[in-house]
Amino acid sequence: MITATRKTPLRNGLRDISMDEFWKDPLVVADTLHEKVNGLPINPARHPKMVQQMSTLIELLRAIGRRRYGRISLLAAMDLFQAAHYFLLLADQKPDSQDNGYKDDAEVLDQAFTKHAAEIREFETWLRAQG
Repeated sequence: MITATRKTPLRNGLRDISMDEFWKDPLVVADTLHEKVNGLPINPARHPKMVQQMSTLIELLRAIGRRRYGRISLLAAMDLFQAAHYFLLLADQKPDSQDNGYKDDAEVLDQAFTKHAAEIREFETWLRAQG
């Protein structure tokens, strides 16, 4: 008897999204991030920069998934997917449901945004031009 393990990207991050699933629904990562942010909101008083960065990340992943934006390097995209994975992990360095639980997630996200700041600024400029 084979027991199927239910995949839960909100618990296990991107390891629970196969490439086949991503190809069928290229918005799955952005939608999963949005679902987590809605279920366990980021405190804007405590993490204002993270709120903005997460919004930008979700918009960027949607634009990539819809094939509307492809000017970002593969390296930047991979680093941002890695930051998304860390944010989605239930068992990361500090559980997100604890007081200030997003502190480590904010650091990981900020590292990716800092490393690829020029490309992210270019995306933000493009996004504003879209109206």
